[in-house]
Amino acid sequence: MLDFNLKYPKNPQTLGEKIRKARIDRGLFIRELASQIGVTEDTVINWEARGIRPTEENIKRIKDFIGI
Repeated sequence: MLDFNLKYPKNPQTLGEKIRKARIDRGLFIRELASQIGVTEDTVINWEARGIRPTEENIKRIKDFIGI
């Protein structure tokens, strides 16, 4: 079973950790980030917690969100 209560990533290494840190730093819930980027909540969970790589079309949206 996957634990969705992941800790705050102080030194994010993976893309998923960077997304999670940026989301938490902005005070957003998963559903709010999903809405802003135009994906489902499950998609954000896949990126943050399951290590699933985003599609190329979502990479730009994520980079804009993270600020890289």
